[in-house]
Amino acid sequence: MARHSAARQSSNPTARRVVIVGAAILAIVVVAGLVINGLSKAGIGGFCGDRETIRVAAEPDIAEHVRALAEDADGCHDFEVEALSSADISARVTAREEMPDLWVPDSAVRLEQVSHEVQVPFATVLNSVASTPVVIASRGGAPVDMSTWTTALATPGLTMGDPVRSGIADAPVLAATSEVESMRSTDDALGASIAALAQGQAARMEVPPAPREMLDAVIAEGGAAVVSEQQAVLVQQEVPDSGLELDVPATGAVFLSYPLAVTTQDPTRREEVTLAAEELRDATASDDYLQALAADGFRTADRAPLADSAGVGETEALVVRDPNRVHSTLQRWRLLSMPGRSLVLVDTSGSMNFVMPGTNATRIQALVQTATAGLGQFPDDAALGLWAFGGTAGRDGRPYAEVAPLLRLDTPMDGGTHRDALTGALRSLPGLVGGETDLYRSVLDAYAMVRDSYDPNAINSIIVISDGANDATSSLDREDFLAQLRESVDPSRPVVVVSLGLLEDADPATLAEISQATGGSSHIARTPDEVVQVFAQAIGQRGGA
Repeated sequence: MARHSAARQSSNPTARRVVIVGAAILAIVVVAGLVINGLSKAGIGGFCGDRETIRVAAEPDIAEHVRALAEDADGCHDFEVEALSSADISARVTAREEMPDLWVPDSAVRLEQVSHEVQVPFATVLNSVASTPVVIASRGGAPVDMSTWTTALATPGLTMGDPVRSGIADAPVLAATSEVESMRSTDDALGASIAALAQGQAARMEVPPAPREMLDAVIAEGGAAVVSEQQAVLVQQEVPDSGLELDVPATGAVFLSYPLAVTTQDPTRREEVTLAAEELRDATASDDYLQALAADGFRTADRAPLADSAGVGETEALVVRDPNRVHSTLQRWRLLSMPGRSLVLVDTSGSMNFVMPGTNATRIQALVQTATAGLGQFPDDAALGLWAFGGTAGRDGRPYAEVAPLLRLDTPMDGGTHRDALTGALRSLPGLVGGETDLYRSVLDAYAMVRDSYDPNAINSIIVISDGANDATSSLDREDFLAQLRESVDPSRPVVVVSLGLLEDADPATLAEISQATGGSSHIARTPDEVVQVFAQAIGQRGGA
């Protein structure tokens, strides 16, 4: 027993050496495999297995720099970089086409919007590959109020792209929203400013003007345009005598930040795509890349001003901190940029002949003057109609009369257009003043007419302008009227009523309830100056925003 035990022990050293050597070889193989695999993934020392192609979409103005990053990236991936605007990406989402693996949009706002649309969370690998503020380029001392973006956006003739399709164009709208959020402006002022701008033709053109086209127009004709600092600086370099002046309002500017994000919708590839994104991220630290950005008019991610006093210099970055506010503001723009279709009801009761305080003009004269001037702000594809309601204006047993039909302003008429006919119709209103106000029946019949002729491609609304309460003999009392109005509302064919009360004689409670029942808004003007301001606000909020 002892000899057997001793013999077995004497053979143990050899066996142990075999086991130890075998284990060591196995460990070396495992470690070498891990090292080679790591080197392969990192692309170090030429250790690359099968190279995977990563599809990258980048905003057109930054696409060349993203291609340079792809060429310089140190790793085991090949990159196909395609220049695609945010509008192109949204169109692909709508068509249910596959998202790219990586995306460099012009802003985090765009990234969030598309992520919400596809219901896939995007992972931001780098917050900014470059930056540039959105500015106002002007020439010839164009009169632009630069105290806030809200006031700047109200500049007559200011040109810009479509905020629904362009990060450059939505930046000033977001900047003005940031001013409201920080109480440097008001929501009413913002609504009035973007209303006139949204009704500009560029917002509804199939192909809005490109930034270079807008800049060339400013150089040739004067005026002002919303562009990025990078685009304007390049034009200044190309055309030294352009006369372009760049500025931002005193409150600051929204910066385009060009984030780099993983957007693949294939969960099995997210890890691989993330590794590829990190390769691009690391390449942004190279001196060659930073110098190329500067040469092309871009700022670096830290938003430091451009060298040699180019651009607008040190600028506060404006951001909207409440995502819901971003959504509601852009939704307001979408509504307001649709063609307007509005039936305007003007009170022609006897009290409209009273003189406006501090003037020699009657209420109806002041209103006609304001409305005639405002008519010129509507684009040709807007549809407007005009009714007068009051005892003298009534026709055929009705308490109102159609003074002008509800038609597009560019509709041909005898010797002119519907716009010309409306101008004449407005001038006829003072001759219709007299009698009592049957507000209830006029509003109900107007609502039924606009609803029954509803245009799904327009904002359908009624604008009621009155200086008094319902004082005519009528079969309807206030409660019956409001109940019938609420019953008339059809959510599938929304028609909002916007009311404008003149002076203290108006019935603000009833006007407000009319608007509230239909999702509209109500306003009171107490002075001649306020008539102009409130009329602009009423038009701006006819979308119920």
